[in-house]
Amino acid sequence: MRPDDLASLKVLIVDDNPNVQRLIGDVLRAGGVGFVDFAEDGQRARQMLARWDPDIIFCDWNMPVMSGLELTHSIRRAAVNPDRRVPNPEVPVVIVTAHRSQREVEEARKAGVNEFVIKPFTPAALLSRIELVLTKPRPFIVSEAYIGPDRRRRVELSYSGPLRRMSDPDEVVDTVERSATRETISVELEALRRLIQVRGGVDRDTLKMTYRVMQHTSFRARQVRDNMVDRASKLLMDYVEAMGGHDACDPKVLDIHFKAIGNLLDMGPEDAREAAKLVSHLAAVVKQKVARAQKAA
Repeated sequence: MRPDDLASLKVLIVDDNPNVQRLIGDVLRAGGVGFVDFAEDGQRARQMLARWDPDIIFCDWNMPVMSGLELTHSIRRAAVNPDRRVPNPEVPVVIVTAHRSQREVEEARKAGVNEFVIKPFTPAALLSRIELVLTKPRPFIVSEAYIGPDRRRRVELSYSGPLRRMSDPDEVVDTVERSATRETISVELEALRRLIQVRGGVDRDTLKMTYRVMQHTSFRARQVRDNMVDRASKLLMDYVEAMGGHDACDPKVLDIHFKAIGNLLDMGPEDAREAAKLVSHLAAVVKQKVARAQKAA
């Protein structure tokens, strides 16, 4: 999905935490979403539906007044009992939540939720749910027992890259699989860079997001034996841990790592020596920056 594909999209974000509202909104705007509005609880969201008619709703689970599941259920019921306050009972609802047990997932599905984003999330995780509901819409079912999207399509929610046993030999990792993994990493990295740009630099939330994206990058790289990408992502995590907070981190160091990882993703086996030199340079940068910070302290 290109950003211009989303320019006319209207997304309603429902969350009682202003910081989470802003973070999700910034991620969506950075991804190219043209129109974003906010509500602090389900009741307020219902009041906004008629006048704004969003294309997608991102909604927290636990909120005062009316929870995310109560909101979803009330929207779906309008397919049976028409309600002028709910112009589109089929509007896709994406629940953003820390709840992840099987019982909780089933509860949300019965309420008519389309997709899930598990906290803590990454920029690409949010944007991928938009892509799912737009490019792979679920048929809408209205019955006595259930109203909502067809649940029979199974989607892996926690991880979209290839899964490998760490004991597998290098031979099992073929060129196609590594290429697909690198594409996933590249998409995640670009979404993160756009988020930082939209927010005007590195703050507490974007630094936490950066660390999370590097964890994902390291994991994915290890699955396909992409050792230099793995090392580069770990070096950035080491830097963030050593500095201790966004106010101590040099944004230039993050940018150097982002560019380096981007370059590594474009390198082939024939560039092994150049890749190793690039990672060694990153290690030297981290060592120097951490040493200076420790000396200043």
